[in-house]
Amino acid sequence: MGFQINTKVLRDAVELANNAVSRKTTNPILSGVKLYIEDNVLHIYTTDLQTGFHKWLKVEDVDGPFSTVVEQKVFLEILSSLSSETVRVDLDGVVRLTGGNSNFKLPIMDPEEFPALTFDVSGNAIFLDKNIVSKMIDKVLFCVLKDSSPLSRNLNSVYWDFRRSGFLNLVTSDSFRLALSEIEVGEENLLSPFLLSLRSMEELRLILSSSKTEKIEIIQSGSQVLFNFEDDDLQLIFNTVEAEFPDYLAIIPQSFITKIKARTSDFLYIMKRMSIVSGKEEYTLMNIKDGLIVCYASSPDIGEAKEEIKVEQEGENIEIAYSPRFFREALEKIETVEFEFNISGEELPTILKPLEDNSYMYIIMPKRKA
Repeated sequence: MGFQINTKVLRDAVELANNAVSRKTTNPILSGVKLYIEDNVLHIYTTDLQTGFHKWLKVEDVDGPFSTVVEQKVFLEILSSLSSETVRVDLDGVVRLTGGNSNFKLPIMDPEEFPALTFDVSGNAIFLDKNIVSKMIDKVLFCVLKDSSPLSRNLNSVYWDFRRSGFLNLVTSDSFRLALSEIEVGEENLLSPFLLSLRSMEELRLILSSSKTEKIEIIQSGSQVLFNFEDDDLQLIFNTVEAEFPDYLAIIPQSFITKIKARTSDFLYIMKRMSIVSGKEEYTLMNIKDGLIVCYASSPDIGEAKEEIKVEQEGENIEIAYSPRFFREALEKIETVEFEFNISGEELPTILKPLEDNSYMYIIMPKRKA
């Protein structure tokens, strides 16, 4: 019982499943990749119970039925090390890999113990441009809370908010800052808002980065969301996070006491230098007065730094403090030559956004002045 396939094709497919495999689990089957052949097509499955991965490939020289589970990491490492153009995979109590002069035997797991995955779902569907979705994810993913504990699962996620006005907002927050990216999708076939975990989003981003599918089909069925990549013979199914995302619209300030316009690259490099000097304190003080911003940072172990930059200012003079890292990470995502940051108060949210572009924005909270 076995088959033959191009080594690189199989390796690339198994590698795409990386983020849908459990690395730390008490159930070994979740660290595996299921291989199943039907009608000369190899079906590849992985899951961490939050994300389900399914890709199918045509294979040659199929000899009998084939269904098994092998450890995904080891399987991938062996495929990556083979120099032969093709590889033969046989099942006989173990999985035998033969490529050129190389031969491997891998232990197997019972495919009957592999979690059942259903990709044949029906429900509301929408088609979105792959490049636009990929760009939106890149704009917001850095702002997700990295803590994956049960109490933090609503912030360890990306909120897909389909608005009745015909817009899709992707929103993330770690409770100290917020990122938002928006596109117009039309008022027809809107899905209900849902949350996808950070791990699920990382797998989605990985697939998007190499996908040939221009229009991705997204199908929502209850607590599951299916992403169909038709031209890649690939599907991802996600269990949505059962938690409530904060009312982010209530956080966005509507009035400001000071508005600033500045060159993005100039301000970014200042924040990078302030980040170095501020050390673990992550604190930089800005004195904004009459079109000039003086930035100051210091730490006992590193020293101190002071820089000034001319800007366009509208509104009050103010002295305010921020985390230079939060400021820098937002600026790194802004693509326009100039950006604006609008201050609503010393202890109220500040908006950073590209100049004359409302498709994405970042909100950071000021720090208490030392």
